Amino acid sequence: MKVAVVGGGVNGICSAIAISESGNSVTVFDSGKAFSETSAKSSRMFHGGIRYLEQGHFSLVREALRERKAWIDFCPDDTHPKRFFIPSYKFQSRSRIKLFLGVKLYALLAGKYSLGKSLFHSKKYTLKHLPNLKEQDLLGSVSYLDVVFDDIAVSKKLIKKLKEIGGVIKENVAVTRVSDMGKVYFSDGSVKKFDRVVNVTGPWSAELLKKSKIHSGVELDLIKGSHLIVDYKINQPVVFQVVDDKRIIFLIPIGNYSLLGTTEVIQKINEKTEVTCEEVEYLLNEVNKFLNWPITKSNVIGSFAGLRPIVKACDNRSVSKTSRESKIERIGNLVSVFGGKWTSAMTLGKKVSLEILR
Repeated sequence: MKVAVVGGGVNGICSAIAISESGNSVTVFDSGKAFSETSAKSSRMFHGGIRYLEQGHFSLVREALRERKAWIDFCPDDTHPKRFFIPSYKFQSRSRIKLFLGVKLYALLAGKYSLGKSLFHSKKYTLKHLPNLKEQDLLGSVSYLDVVFDDIAVSKKLIKKLKEIGGVIKENVAVTRVSDMGKVYFSDGSVKKFDRVVNVTGPWSAELLKKSKIHSGVELDLIKGSHLIVDYKINQPVVFQVVDDKRIIFLIPIGNYSLLGTTEVIQKINEKTEVTCEEVEYLLNEVNKFLNWPITKSNVIGSFAGLRPIVKACDNRSVSKTSRESKIERIGNLVSVFGGKWTSAMTLGKKVSLEILR
């Protein structure tokens, strides 16, 4: 079959790879450069989503932990298992026992794909390895293993793999609409016909269907996640529990700097995706509640923000508690992908490939 994949992010490229490996002719269209939008603005982690355990999303976490191992096998030189610490303070609602049970369950759900044991640490041990932390009210910490990765290097390997198996990527080619008969309409006025079309444009998936006058049964929440690149050294990745709203934020050493994030702000597709002054204040205020040596605005050397497409929950739960599971919708010869993230992209691509053959 001749297949068009609209969207050159990680989910689009992984879908194209799986479809091409099934013996189909695949062309990927992206309005800019592949991997230049949402996929370039992540937290640089392959992870199971430890915070989803609290909402009971065990199958989602188990699947993501299996997928995490697949990424290590695919690009071992660009994936780096790290021990993540969660400090526990007297003023926090989650006890250290509850945190330890959470990280133990996280390791158990990984099964044979586990990277190592989750651990319980004393206050003395915690401060020895993380001297940046405030000592007052610190009870100790727990830790677990997850993976930090080089997104640029992994992106290049995925593109290389797709091209090696015959896939074609056409960048700076804007698609204005699609049809359920397999037609793709371009901004230059041209139209091309394919046996199948895959709409995997991330935050823009629902918008493309709307412009194409195709009714979908799936709705998306668009969540802006902002990150700060800070000139600040910390020995190990740390997960901080936000005091007021039970969210978590990460401080991850990346080379000579650290990555601090992320926020969760509901946004509309036509709003500018940028890091606001309020988000900078929020991240610095929250992380500095736990640090001996605070991170100041002068330490912020860069920032980026990206939109995460999250399938809207049928109830009114907060975006922090909404499941990150993706959905695939088939209408005629058009397959649309809603949601998805870096860690699950390989498996999602295989599901898309199976769907177009159905």
